[in-house]
Amino acid sequence: MVSHSESPADIVTEPTKEELLAEQVRVFERMKGSTNFNRVAEDVYPVEVTKTKLVCEMVVQEQHLNSKGTLHGGQTATLTDVITARAVGVTVKDKGMASVELAVSYLLPVKVGDVLEITAHVLKVGRSMAFTDCEFRRKSDMKMTAKGKHTLAFLPNQPGISVENGSQF
Repeated sequence: MVSHSESPADIVTEPTKEELLAEQVRVFERMKGSTNFNRVAEDVYPVEVTKTKLVCEMVVQEQHLNSKGTLHGGQTATLTDVITARAVGVTVKDKGMASVELAVSYLLPVKVGDVLEITAHVLKVGRSMAFTDCEFRRKSDMKMTAKGKHTLAFLPNQPGISVENGSQF
């Protein structure tokens, strides 16, 4: 029997939860001051990350409101898009992505000063698509305020997500 020893370069180590979170914090920090539509997520802060879940928080501010003084539906829809795509991007780094379907159900109003907990789940990642859902909850009472779903297609011959240079954002 021949023994083969593994060199350190052959051993693949999984990133820790802390490393995954640090990477997502860097990604969301890049959105601050963005001049494109991703600026909608500049007030979002990641607080927990796994391979299948991304939890973020956001304090609702005046710029997030509609004319009725509650969280704008477009803000919620865009956060569903961005946060679920980032949840997929935790593990899918070598492929560009585009939305195929996005739906949001609005359940309760959210007012200025409310802290939202936004939890995105990666339900399935296939060869060409990923399926996700997202829950928005008021931290004060943990009542669900919105529920979203997002289906993404992987784009052939497109760059993946890069924390360093900001591609895909």
